[in-house]
Amino acid sequence: MPYYEPPFNRVKRDAATAAPFGKSPDGHWIVSAEELPTLSIPKRVVVTRDSIEFDGWVFPLAYVSMSLLVWMQESFLRWVKEDDSDENREWVDGIAEAFQYGIAGKL
Repeated sequence: MPYYEPPFNRVKRDAATAAPFGKSPDGHWIVSAEELPTLSIPKRVVVTRDSIEFDGWVFPLAYVSMSLLVWMQESFLRWVKEDDSDENREWVDGIAEAFQYGIAGKL
């Protein structure tokens, strides 16, 4: 009788083979959603085709997961709530727009 392997379970992540979410400013890899930080409103954001960086926290755009997208959305909404000024809203909107361009490879 032939050996049968069950199909790959897409819900269960294997931490040993999973792509990292990102890297902290001190160089440690973030490998699970539970390790994603609660960041204050960033002073510096850099978006390229390869990554998005918030004050030294770097997240590769090649490995964007649903967990990372939810974390980013929650961060953006929290930042707007923390400072509801027009300038801050424009800053956060600009970050979101740059992120979209980065994901699309238009930077």
